[in-house]
Amino acid sequence: MVDASALLVILLLVHVLLGFWIPRYSSFQPPHRFSQKVIINLLIAGIYFVAFTLVMILLRDDDAFAWKAGLLMAIARFLTLILTPNSPKSPTLALLSREAVLIISLVAVWLVCESNIAKLQVSLAKLLTLPVLAVGLAYVTMLRPASALISTILSPWIKEIDKSGSLANAGTLIGYLERLLILTFVLLEQWEAVGFLLTAKSILRFNEIQNAKVRSLSEYVLLGTLLSFSLSIAVGLLVTYILKPH
Repeated sequence: MVDASALLVILLLVHVLLGFWIPRYSSFQPPHRFSQKVIINLLIAGIYFVAFTLVMILLRDDDAFAWKAGLLMAIARFLTLILTPNSPKSPTLALLSREAVLIISLVAVWLVCESNIAKLQVSLAKLLTLPVLAVGLAYVTMLRPASALISTILSPWIKEIDKSGSLANAGTLIGYLERLLILTFVLLEQWEAVGFLLTAKSILRFNEIQNAKVRSLSEYVLLGTLLSFSLSIAVGLLVTYILKPH
């Protein structure tokens, strides 16, 4: 039998292969009736049941638990397909929701199989330390709280900006990624990477700065970029100070 860590990796591999490589019902002509959709989703859930049951039978000598594990994964797959369909407005949220439910179910199967629930509780207790919580809070702050602060600071100039031709919510996502990357680089003390990121963004905006018609937009983007960088660096330095032994 494989060890516990290898079993978890195998279960994740099976999930990835089934979830992203086998043809999904959306790849075919979409069913017009709810009953057709239910039948197709039941077939996909059945594939999950067979696959995970066989894996558990082959890797763990416990047939009774194997079919229960397969049944749990099949139910999780069916519910995610029914309750979180692809939405044109928020496909990313739908995808993340489905994967979160399935991975939680998969980890639950692994924990029960390996009797690791007590060990997990001990590990989680050890993780709840000041450094881990400080880093976690810093990353969470770089998302919506930071965006709200930057938007508030830039609000006096928002009416002067022509955003025609911009992708919807692209600026918000760019800001998220930008601040998360900067925070990571600061925590790792990779200041060269911070400089490279600032240079790369400046080059991308060079053509806009050269055009006098969009000078206000360029200045607005520059303000936002400097605020984003300053806030990320400040939070990163604060967390670094907290993590250093005194």
